Amino acid sequence: MKRFALALSCLSVLLAAGIAFAQPAPQPAAEEPAKPAEPAKPAEDPAKAAPAPAPVEPAKAAPTPALGEPAKTDPAPALGEPAKEDSPTNPPEPAKDKKRRPYTSTEFEEENMTDFEIENYGKIAKIREDSIKKMVDLVENTPNYPNFADVCYRIAEYMTENIKFRLSLENRQYKKDLARFEAGELKEEPEPPLKDYSGTLVYYEKILVEHPKYVRIEEVLFYVGRNGVETGKALGDDKLVEKSVKYLNKLDELFPQSQFLPKAYLLAAEYFFTKNNLFEALKYYKKLVDNHKEAPMYLYALYKLGWTYYNYQQYDNTLLCFQEVIQKLREAGREQDTLRSMTLKDYVITLSEAGLGWTSGRDFLFQEIGKDNTHTVLLELADMLAQRGFYDDAVAIYTYFVNLDQNAAECLTYWNKILRIYRFNFPFEEVEKKVKEFRFFFRADGPWFANNKGNTEVADKAGDLLVKWDLSLAEFYLEEALYFNKGEDPFYLAIGRFRETIAAGAGKRLEQGLVGLMMAHLGLIRSASAGRVIFVAENVLGLAYPDDYKLPKKIRRMTLDKNESEFMTAKDQYLALPERKGQKPDLKPFAGVDPVAYILYSSALIYYTRGMNEEGLADLDRLVAHNPNSDYLGWAIDMIYQMSARAEDWAGLQKRTKAMLDAGNTRVAPPEQVRDFLCAGMINEGIALADKEKRYGDALSKLSSAAQTCGDNLDRGAEAYYRLGEIAEKGGFIPQAKEAYQKVISEYGKSKYKGMAQRNFGKIKNK
Repeated sequence: MKRFALALSCLSVLLAAGIAFAQPAPQPAAEEPAKPAEPAKPAEDPAKAAPAPAPVEPAKAAPTPALGEPAKTDPAPALGEPAKEDSPTNPPEPAKDKKRRPYTSTEFEEENMTDFEIENYGKIAKIREDSIKKMVDLVENTPNYPNFADVCYRIAEYMTENIKFRLSLENRQYKKDLARFEAGELKEEPEPPLKDYSGTLVYYEKILVEHPKYVRIEEVLFYVGRNGVETGKALGDDKLVEKSVKYLNKLDELFPQSQFLPKAYLLAAEYFFTKNNLFEALKYYKKLVDNHKEAPMYLYALYKLGWTYYNYQQYDNTLLCFQEVIQKLREAGREQDTLRSMTLKDYVITLSEAGLGWTSGRDFLFQEIGKDNTHTVLLELADMLAQRGFYDDAVAIYTYFVNLDQNAAECLTYWNKILRIYRFNFPFEEVEKKVKEFRFFFRADGPWFANNKGNTEVADKAGDLLVKWDLSLAEFYLEEALYFNKGEDPFYLAIGRFRETIAAGAGKRLEQGLVGLMMAHLGLIRSASAGRVIFVAENVLGLAYPDDYKLPKKIRRMTLDKNESEFMTAKDQYLALPERKGQKPDLKPFAGVDPVAYILYSSALIYYTRGMNEEGLADLDRLVAHNPNSDYLGWAIDMIYQMSARAEDWAGLQKRTKAMLDAGNTRVAPPEQVRDFLCAGMINEGIALADKEKRYGDALSKLSSAAQTCGDNLDRGAEAYYRLGEIAEKGGFIPQAKEAYQKVISEYGKSKYKGMAQRNFGKIKNK
């Protein structure tokens, strides 16, 4: 018993020190703790309860991060890790920390024995086993033994000690195997050892049933309750746990001053916390906290009480609990305790979710962790507040840091964060006003610049951010025009702002400015009031698609209007940039767009509607060179054919379509259509060689190649052979002409060229 008492004492010390492992917390419940309407959906295990939108699988226990370091298991910004920037036009909803972990008592009685203890326990384990067998035999064969209750108690006690010894060995091996699994040396994740004390329960219950007046009944009630709760949790037997909690309640009823009550309350509270029965968990945590302030597990229970309040969204009570834990551990000289580190981390995260202001938290943290550490934490808190939608508080914290030292280089970072919050969450008038304040703060003749001009990197960054936020104002108007149907005015406002920024010197953001300017011009060009809609059916423009073998009608060459000319000027500047990085306006719908392809396609389309075929084809050739697999080429396939035909650029048509086929670019334009246009280019080039240049030999060679290439296409194959026959006949190559006409008649009998081939063959068959 002395050794058992010593072990129990050691465990109490560990409990006071907060030696435990982290677990996720349960789903927050909105009801008041006094009478919740319905508890949150239960998790499967106490280690799976987390204040997240739904219970989540527990993450593996990891070393507790020091204050100011990122917690690797948190999907939201952890302490020491900057928040990721929101999406420009669709900021994400504030996310709960799905893997946040309250410090847990699950491992408070984990058998982490020292080597010395294991050696000694190992020596007596066999002796204890022999003693257990003898005592079990005595109980079973001598039911009237005078000290029956003592023997049952000793059996259960010895069993418990041996189980602890086994668990200590198994837990050591489990940790080794887990490390190997995480290192990739084991394929399957090892299972943690089970705390199965079921063998002890029989003997404790014998005492309760047959000897209820036993002198140590107080201890029996506690141990049967404790072992039953641990066993039920390990085996997933909720009925056993609930039965065991009743034994602990009986202990509370019969022995209100029992030294075992704090542990009993904690066992019951942890079980109900695990099941998301927050009302019952709150009751037991409060019993421990209110009545046993000197218990070793008091601060841990207070910490978990805070988590229970958190799940009721009573953040003010949560913060009070966390503050007391943090403060008392400091006063006890335990500033490096794991429990304190975890509570500090959870305190800051709760501040970020509570929306109760931040100045009281700042003052408390000043006292507890010092000014420098508090400043680190406050910056992390500001990032979390911004992510969770508490924009005013986040801005207030960044402004606080700006005001601490208005000449500090870090002011650039704080201002940038402030403006990002404004850009996507405040009315434009306020954004514009804030940008003006930003420009004034970093003006060239101001104190900040005077104190930082020697730091070239910082000064350059300031200049770049000034351009960034000027462009952001222009992009706001562009966004209004493109996505909110505000008419032409926002386009003109955007164009004006883009022009001004570019003229003032956009630096490394010139590419972004030029793309924005071109997008604004395109918006005007596409609007009906601008005089022409460029994405229209050809018949609206009085054009005609090829009808059989007839070529497209040519249209009058026109001049570009002002918007189109300015677009082309910006395009030329853009394409002349020595290095393009794909910068574009900060607009989400434009995020996946290839700006080079988009601009070249749009430019070609403008030229197309103006009858400027050569210029349009030049841009299409640039697009082919840029990316022959671009979807924009697929969308432009008819335009490629029309302009090539009008310019009689048949060789160019073949190069463009062949490049698409070689690249496998048939997602938008079907392969049959691309090959058809390739054949059209080959056939018409052959005709042009004969009719215009009188190069009959070259013409026949081209048409022969076309016939071979397009032979599986009924119309194009027949056309190639028919034109071959016509040109051979015209050039005096009668045998070749007869052969070509016969090919049409015999192999393309269903084509429209059959009748024409028969007539022509009849004229020359006797020659």
